[in-house]
Amino acid sequence: MRKVVTFDLGNVLVFFSFPKMLQQMAECTGLSEQQIQKHFFETKVREHYESGQMTTDQLVESFKSVAKKPFTKTAFLDAISDIFTPNEQIFPVLHALKKQGHPMYLLSNTCEAHFEFLLPRTPVLDLFDHHILSYKVGAAKPHPSIYHAVLVRAKAAPKDVFYTDDIPEFIEGAKKLDIDAELFTDVKQLEKQLVARKLL
Repeated sequence: MRKVVTFDLGNVLVFFSFPKMLQQMAECTGLSEQQIQKHFFETKVREHYESGQMTTDQLVESFKSVAKKPFTKTAFLDAISDIFTPNEQIFPVLHALKKQGHPMYLLSNTCEAHFEFLLPRTPVLDLFDHHILSYKVGAAKPHPSIYHAVLVRAKAAPKDVFYTDDIPEFIEGAKKLDIDAELFTDVKQLEKQLVARKLL
């Protein structure tokens, strides 16, 4: 079978700014950036939201319960989601892979708000055959089950999947399952990795 080419989303296809998100959330909720980080991480809100254990409405309500001023759901979702910049240098690579007929999968730790924000604004996401997302799978990288979701959906053996991600821990998680995985550093290096495998 043809190699299933699998991409991470954040800092591979799109760049994101966590500081911008904190600043916008602070303006929206009246909380300090430190209070927002504490609510996200010490209460595991972010972990639960990214793994689908918490809905978007529940996320909004969790912040309303601690906010210093009232806010709307729309304003809150804009604050946490309007933080992305497309990595346009990688787009020609995606189009070339698609033109050659390679199955293409997206494998991302992300949340509903972020993905729903990006989907209509990032046309290259339509190039992918399937989106394997942590909040839909119910597990986040590097948990083995999210990688298995790609293998099952693609009906592929690990050796038949190429995966790139910017986080070394997530690459190691894939390699433990014998998936052919390479750390993403920049587009030129990615092109070399793909050419070496005769994918480009």
